[in-house]
Amino acid sequence: MNSNLFNLLLTILTLVITVGGGFLVNYLNQKLGSQKLQDYYNLAKQIVMAIEQLNPELAGKDKKELAMSKLLELANNKISSEQADTLIESAVYEVKKLLQNNNLNT
Repeated sequence: MNSNLFNLLLTILTLVITVGGGFLVNYLNQKLGSQKLQDYYNLAKQIVMAIEQLNPELAGKDKKELAMSKLLELANNKISSEQADTLIESAVYEVKKLLQNNNLNT
């Protein structure tokens, strides 16, 4: 019963993150414009992957702070801290999902 409850909660959490992420991406899309959003999102993914590879010993909070400061720097502060936070969180989620899928397929 506990594993069923855990699986249900995990499914609900995944659904909430997916739907919430969709709303956040739509909001940023309207705010920034589609192409710029995609460019900043790709930049955020590259930053997240680089930090994960080059600084695996850092704690999650420290990695996030480093990623946000690097994204703001490379974007020439054309995005807000809140937008950078959302882009980094989305990138982390996608990278984790990608890594989990690769681990399942090997």
